[in-house]
This record gives sequence, C-alpha cells and structure tokens, in this order.
Amino acid sequence: MLPAMNKNSVWILYIGCALAILLGSGGIATGAWWLIAILAVAHLAEFVVKRDVMVRAGGSMGNHFVQTMIYGFFHWKPIEDGQNADS
Repeated sequence: MLPAMNKNSVWILYIGCALAILLGSGGIATGAWWLIAILAVAHLAEFVVKRDVMVRAGGSMGNHFVQTMIYGFFHWKPIEDGQNADS
C-alpha cells in the first residue's frame, strides 16, 4: 500500500501551481495553467479506465470521481491492490 504522504504530496503540486498562477507572470503562469489542464485530462482518463475498480470497491461513485480528480493514481491504486490481494 502506498504511504499517505504520497497522497498528501499532490497538494504541494496544486498549491505551487496556484501560487505560480497568482503571483507569476508570462511563461510561469502559462506553464502552471498547462500543468493543471494536463492533470485534469489525465485524471479524467484514469477515472474512465479504472472505473471498474471503483465499482467493485463500492461506495459513492461521486466520491470516487472527486478523489480521482484530486489524487489520481494515489486514490485508485491502493483500492486495486487490495482487490488483487483478496483474489
């Protein structure tokens, strides 16, 4: 199982991007916007691809969607590992 620190470290990236957008200018701010956009698309793709893992896990799909959009791999991978260990 992945350490909780990995999940929390995602926030460092988001806070850094927010600061770059708010305080930066030119290429720095533009790069931060691009990074946020790429992360959003990647996390949406992760949700679509790993949806079956989350369906098998049960619970609210809305919660799984939000958690995947925020944490991506760090949300669904521990769930998948737990399911594989059970089988």
